[in-house]
Amino acid sequence: MFKIKFDPKKQNKKSIISPEDLLPKTVENTRGELMKFDPQKIIESLIEETDLDIENAKNVSLNVLRRLGGLGLEFIAAPHLRELVCAELTSQGLHEFRNKYTRLGIPIYDVAKMLKKQNGSTFSNLLTAQVIEQFVHLDRLSEDASFIIEQISDYAKDLKDDEKNLILNSMENALKLYNEKKEKHLV
Repeated sequence: MFKIKFDPKKQNKKSIISPEDLLPKTVENTRGELMKFDPQKIIESLIEETDLDIENAKNVSLNVLRRLGGLGLEFIAAPHLRELVCAELTSQGLHEFRNKYTRLGIPIYDVAKMLKKQNGSTFSNLLTAQVIEQFVHLDRLSEDASFIIEQISDYAKDLKDDEKNLILNSMENALKLYNEKKEKHLV
């Protein structure tokens, strides 16, 4: 076991570590801009994006900051920070809020595989279809979302067969999920 002998009376105040010293100094936002890390923004984004009450937002943020302090990162990317917040929301049983806060997309591994197999428009359509399908899985959809899915399906009918089938299958899955949620009165 390690033991630290620390006497604050013998220390220079500048050499004492504050909790802020353990947090990342910089965050890269989703536009690639480097910003000063501001813990308050976690609370603000939770409230704005999920309608989580302020007390739960503060509690989630505090636990995320504790975890961040233990990681020793000088820099963090916004998607990584969002993953940590989502993990904390899950650990606190706030699944509905986690589903509202999460990012939609697909793993890097899958993107790399698709890039090797698909042309530009097929790839773009595949990503769009996958994001919409994930949205349906995570959100309690409104009639507006059902309309959007139908619009995307209509658009896909004019594409090449492989692209059309890809999108129509994803939209069919999304509509099926939407209708199942509607029947269970989850929408």
